Amino acid sequence: MDFNLTETQVALQETAHRFALNVVRPKAAHYDEVAEFPKELIAAGYELGLINMTIPADLGGVGVSHFDQALVAEELAWGCSGVATSMIANDLALLPILLAGSDEQKRKFVAPFTQSFKLGSFALTEPGAGSDVAGMSTTARRDGTDYVVNGAKCFITNGGYAEQYTLFATLDRSQRHRGLLCLVVEGRP
Repeated sequence: MDFNLTETQVALQETAHRFALNVVRPKAAHYDEVAEFPKELIAAGYELGLINMTIPADLGGVGVSHFDQALVAEELAWGCSGVATSMIANDLALLPILLAGSDEQKRKFVAPFTQSFKLGSFALTEPGAGSDVAGMSTTARRDGTDYVVNGAKCFITNGGYAEQYTLFATLDRSQRHRGLLCLVVEGRP
């Protein structure tokens, strides 16, 4: 078994490291001190291809492996773990759609992230359940062709800036994790 990185992986890692060194680290403390969301910094990462990395090429993405994305995340976190978390949140938010969505849903909800800079958010964690999905209390009920969602989420990375949320709710709490539903919810334009 060969644990050496390929030339492409090394180049990707070096690109992420340079971005962390020259862009993230010099600005990270400022964003913390003024409590400002680093949207421009994340947009610069988008321009370099350092977010939305695991979106497949047929949807307009780079289509790197999750291992390759982890190499990038490690370098970004060296620059600032908070910035790194916000930069990789799109891949987390889009993964359920990539795994279980139809081709039409992937084109509608994933492909736009490759066409222009957008932030997504993964809305799972709740105040009373943490990330215990079986203990989730946010409910969804069908109302015609729509769903009505009631509940609260917390610790949602990019939550206040996301243009799209991948939101988890329960249709039937007695079913625990088997009663869950994943919805794509429009956010801020």
